[in-house]
Amino acid sequence: MKTLATLVLTFSLALGSMAADKSLMEISSIEAKEQRFTLRLAEAAGQVIVSIYDPAGKLIDRNHYKVNSPLNIPYNLSKMPEGKYKVKLETKEETVSFDVENRKKVEKKLLAYAKVIDNKTFTLKVLGVEKPGTEVTIFDNSHTKIATDVIQETGGFVKKYHLKFLKLEEVYLRVTDADGRIKYLYLD
Repeated sequence: MKTLATLVLTFSLALGSMAADKSLMEISSIEAKEQRFTLRLAEAAGQVIVSIYDPAGKLIDRNHYKVNSPLNIPYNLSKMPEGKYKVKLETKEETVSFDVENRKKVEKKLLAYAKVIDNKTFTLKVLGVEKPGTEVTIFDNSHTKIATDVIQETGGFVKKYHLKFLKLEEVYLRVTDADGRIKYLYLD
């Protein structure tokens, strides 16, 4: 009976250790955004060598880590040329590779257009508005604010404006979206 209990205990410990030992691929992941990425190791992995290779396959960075608990390792590729980089993780038992795309954030421009209808009337067309709260401000040539209009549309809008006491060549517009992007329009 004692032998049977010892055998069951040994068998359960063996199964438990097999379940706890996950592969390097199972415990590692990469979260990338623009020119930065974070290498995440969800569990202890012992000695890990992290190597980064440029798009031509040349080694550009290598670090050794002793991973005794979960670990997040941030990397910044902003000083490197754009392209696909390879991140290689190595332990004594296995090797895992990830591809990381290094690309600069594309700045979106505010697209705003004015079309003159007559000497006192124009239409304003704004495209690519991601958040409500686009502000249209009309100034005269002496930079005095004449009127402000806040549009709560997303996606884009077209609006018609009529000036009663000024001509279009006497004013200009400042269009500011909720993200702070600005476009000036002159109506002459």
